Amino acid sequence: MKKLIILGMFTLFSMTGYSQNFEKYDSMKEVDAVVMTSKMFKLLSKVDLSATDPEAQQYLNLIDNLKEIRVYSSHQQGIRSQMASDVSAYLNKSSMDELMRVSEGGNNIKFYSKPGKSDNFVSELFMFMEGQKDGKPVSVIMSITGNLDLSEISKLTSDLKVPGADELKNVKNKS
Repeated sequence: MKKLIILGMFTLFSMTGYSQNFEKYDSMKEVDAVVMTSKMFKLLSKVDLSATDPEAQQYLNLIDNLKEIRVYSSHQQGIRSQMASDVSAYLNKSSMDELMRVSEGGNNIKFYSKPGKSDNFVSELFMFMEGQKDGKPVSVIMSITGNLDLSEISKLTSDLKVPGADELKNVKNKS
């Protein structure tokens, strides 16, 4: 019985440690981090926007369905290598589908998603970019979770000026 409990605890701890999360990048000074939670989105939804403006209504619909946005970027080589390793481990252990890859101007951008309630919805949109920004090498990790309509999320990522957001406009439904 004691061995069974120890085995169960080991399995639980290994699964917890193995399920990759990127929170460790939150406090690294070599990493630019933006983390927006559902509480922030709820505050944004209370902003007085014109109900007759279709673009404002599109944002309100999107905000209601967001749980979290995380964007991490770094120019530091050691951190960039660690990001690539963490992304690889995360993708190997998650149920992500590749949406698209873009290689353009020295930037390699990959988009992944977790299935959502229908073909045009995903529960997570994940992007990893390795390339150049302002003439410097950069790696960017972006994770957006919630009940996401892919056609609406491209507008948000463009407005947030996330590298690779322009490519997301081309994604209309999951592959």
